[in-house]
Amino acid sequence: MAKYALVSDIHGNFKAFEAFLEYIQRHPVDGVISLGDYVTDGPYPERTMELLYEMRKNYSCYMIRGNREDYLLDNADNKEGWKPSSANGTLYYTLRHLSGADMAFFASLPTEREAAVEECPALYICHGTPGRVRGNVCWEEGLREKILRELPLPYRYLLGGHSHHQEMVRLGDKTYINPGSLGFAMDGVGRHGQFAVLTGDRDSWETEFLSIPYDVAAYLRAFTESGVDEIGMTLNKAVKKSLVTGVNYFFRCIQAMEEEARRAGAESIAELPETAWEPLIERFGLEA
Repeated sequence: MAKYALVSDIHGNFKAFEAFLEYIQRHPVDGVISLGDYVTDGPYPERTMELLYEMRKNYSCYMIRGNREDYLLDNADNKEGWKPSSANGTLYYTLRHLSGADMAFFASLPTEREAAVEECPALYICHGTPGRVRGNVCWEEGLREKILRELPLPYRYLLGGHSHHQEMVRLGDKTYINPGSLGFAMDGVGRHGQFAVLTGDRDSWETEFLSIPYDVAAYLRAFTESGVDEIGMTLNKAVKKSLVTGVNYFFRCIQAMEEEARRAGAESIAELPETAWEPLIERFGLEA
């Protein structure tokens, strides 16, 4: 019998990460499977990195990187010109707060891999979908079923994140498991983190989905104390409202600005002036 915690999409939420590590200390596991998107979108990414290294030291870990790590690695020299702004301010802030060793660590992680736990069925793990770090099974109709049908033997279990949606789906003898998001849970509830615990034997893996509270108030204060609010601007307000409501105001703002960019003939939202973001504060009630 083996027991592994399955976690994804921390997104720099070090307070939710602390609560997760405290949980698995009180409820011991044999190891941790982690599906990427460790940083960005929050204050003090160095605190998240410290917790990551602590977790790797204390547990047997299967880890991959997500699309947020790819963004950072692809722009290590800031060739894209990230700057204080709603469009990419928190990415800029995160890049400035990571060390060379942190970036090297992310570069050492694969985007997908096998997780072979002794005397248990083999697992295949990815961030989005196999071959696509940003593949989102909740946005693309039929994608979940397609990737399960194409999952090669000997794998009967596929673990993925990215969608921030906690779910388990079976198709024939194959199973897709998504633990949801630890740091940015989007389930209409808010103020908690999501993960899962997998218990395996020779024949199968059983899944327990969990939601745990964390110190949301302290985490929200850190946005102001760290200075990231001034760098992330309107989009940071959307992140904070998302955290307390469980509604993805972050994505709603991105969608609205992509539509605005099309109207303005801009190639990307990064080309829009900051004043174009400001009406979203009233539109989505982001001051609350």
